[in-house]
Amino acid sequence: MKKKITIGVAEDQIVYRNGLITMLNDSDDYKVTIEAENGMEMLRKMKDNVPDVVLLDCRMPELKGIEVAKKIREKYEAVKILLLSMLDNQEFVAQAFEYGVNGYLSKDDSPDEIIKAVDSVLSTGYYLNDRTSKYLIGELVRQGKGVPSFGGVVEFSRVEMQIIKFICEEKSAAEIGVLLYRSKRTIDGYRSGIMKKIGAKNVVGIVIYAAKHKLIEM
Repeated sequence: MKKKITIGVAEDQIVYRNGLITMLNDSDDYKVTIEAENGMEMLRKMKDNVPDVVLLDCRMPELKGIEVAKKIREKYEAVKILLLSMLDNQEFVAQAFEYGVNGYLSKDDSPDEIIKAVDSVLSTGYYLNDRTSKYLIGELVRQGKGVPSFGGVVEFSRVEMQIIKFICEEKSAAEIGVLLYRSKRTIDGYRSGIMKKIGAKNVVGIVIYAAKHKLIEM
């Protein structure tokens, strides 16, 4: 039997939370293993049960979603984090990515879009939809607002540049491996090395860095 992807949901609005959990559990691929009404409860429950993906409401009592995300990233490096919000704020989204969030969703997004986001953070390490993708990053870079404080421009090998290009095209490590005739494990190693070079906390940091330093066309 195929192992299900485990998911934690932290959302203080019970109607939305129940609908989200039902939708995820109805899938053959996912199982919600943590349900929390605020960020503190999520962090407490994760001590004994670490899910593969966490969905966090941005505006929760006691501890905001972005603060919860920062604490999760510091302690659980492998967990993928998606933020949920009713509002789009460019500077907020950029800060969320700097804190290690893997993707950002609107609560108005369809169930299919949420499933797509979960699949994307698991396969590529990040999820960027039309609102928060290259257009948003390009605007942040152009305006100089909220751009993660990476170091200066670093030197990349030819293979690293190829990998950066493919990451920005939303290709997974497995897909990049096929294109470059290398194993997924080798690509994961390159990807980790690139993140270490630029001081990024996750793969989306590579995309933002590439945009900021014009390694890709926006």
